[in-house]
Amino acid sequence: MRIFVILIAVIALVWTGAALWPGPAPVSHPWLEARTPERAERIAHAGGLGRAPANTLEALAQAVADGADVLEVDTQMTADGVLVLMHDDTVDRTTNGSGRVEELTLEQVSALDAAFGYEGEEADRFARQGVRAPALAEALAAHPDRRWIVEIKPDTAEAAQAMCNTIREAGMGERVMVGSFHDSAMGHFREACPEVATGMASNEALSFYIAARLGLAKWHPTRAHAMQIPPRASGLDVAHPRLIAAARARGLAVQVWTINDPDDMAALMELGVDGIITDRVDVMAGVQGPG
Repeated sequence: MRIFVILIAVIALVWTGAALWPGPAPVSHPWLEARTPERAERIAHAGGLGRAPANTLEALAQAVADGADVLEVDTQMTADGVLVLMHDDTVDRTTNGSGRVEELTLEQVSALDAAFGYEGEEADRFARQGVRAPALAEALAAHPDRRWIVEIKPDTAEAAQAMCNTIREAGMGERVMVGSFHDSAMGHFREACPEVATGMASNEALSFYIAARLGLAKWHPTRAHAMQIPPRASGLDVAHPRLIAAARARGLAVQVWTINDPDDMAALMELGVDGIITDRVDVMAGVQGPG
């Protein structure tokens, strides 16, 4: 019994000391400093796929018209080493072609109909327009005054380096945040482009979530500037108040995906998230947050 009491006392002492020990300084970056502080930012998912075919110039233009603060897109790398806006690693689902993106050139991908299978608003109009999947460089050039979240889909050092090169060549180092589910790809990108803001990869976000729930998030090592998370995963309430508070204390932005229901948007705004990734920027623009 005495040993048990001593053990509890030691644990309490260590925990108290840890709680009082200062954590690292909050992160900062021009991407974060340009945020809209008075409300959750409207982040257009896949360029704004609720109003136009995903990852196209048409979707980006519509999202901007609808009031998007941030444009979010996915990228795959072609056989000739160019990053192109595409979610899947094949073109089969979202175009009238077939094959793996990594086995097709940019010219071949660009020749495909990117409105194929689109069932959203004005589907017939997009089908007639010859909508295509653009290179990332082209998309950035079309909206150089916007802030972006760009995802690296391939888990390769080559894709990470291509992302770094594309951002630097576009002069968008302060306007693009790079994300990836893959820890390896994110690690390669951070080494290649340390000046560019990044989101947490999957394992980083999970470990930060656990640390936050245990009250230990201020010691969680990270080179990230934000975390993009679902509201729930595997039965867990990921967008938890304790997580949001811990992220805010570290200067990290919390952006939740993919939210299209206005009631869900309002609830997340009430929690204090920094951004909502949505297919329907136009719907979110009509949702009033707290205050």
